[in-house]
Amino acid sequence: MMFLDRYAYTNRLKDVSPLIKMAFVFLMMAVGFAGGLWIHALIFFIMAIATVFIAGIDLKVYLGLVSGALFFLLPGVFVVFLSCDSLMRAALLFSRSLAMVSCFYFLCLTTPALEVVVALKGLGVPRLFVELSFLTYRQIFTLADYAGMIYNAQTARLGYVSFASSLRSTGFLVAGLFAKAMEGSNKLQMALEARGYDGGELKVLDIRPTDNKKENDNSHFGNNSVGDLFTNKMG
Repeated sequence: MMFLDRYAYTNRLKDVSPLIKMAFVFLMMAVGFAGGLWIHALIFFIMAIATVFIAGIDLKVYLGLVSGALFFLLPGVFVVFLSCDSLMRAALLFSRSLAMVSCFYFLCLTTPALEVVVALKGLGVPRLFVELSFLTYRQIFTLADYAGMIYNAQTARLGYVSFASSLRSTGFLVAGLFAKAMEGSNKLQMALEARGYDGGELKVLDIRPTDNKKENDNSHFGNNSVGDLFTNKMG
């Protein structure tokens, strides 16, 4: 299980309805889009407190995720600053992006992907959008996990000790990821077709509490099977 999913299934807010958590996130995002710098800063700290202290996510993990987001946000803000010649506009873009990222991290770290799928379908979100989003989510993090394994193996073999070796290792890593993506897509397609998928709705069991122990056990088994389909077949 990927580390994001592990936290999503083990955090302190795991039993809270996904609709409540999604409503909270969407409310914060709506306020963030309409607010200014101070509102963005307030949203970031609220989501950070909710994620680390209320949900119980490890602070080092959260800071690592935020650092990764900064790696992508800062170059974009720098380009906007140079092209628009406006420090204030660049700062507003950066603060808003960071606030939105903190909302996204809260949802990812506290709500399993399957629950998000069920909640979105219940809200009437177009089926195609929900299914493509879920498949893309799984594929991205599966490839990220595989890239981490390749990088660790290359590092153990001194693949990044020099500039030339780094370029060569990076080329092998990209080529390996491309091959893995094609292989994972083929396996996923075969797995879906074996279960009767014809391009229509992707069947996912609803998570509903019942008083019948046997029904609960069957529902738990079914949800695990769906999770295994997207984790194992693509991994």
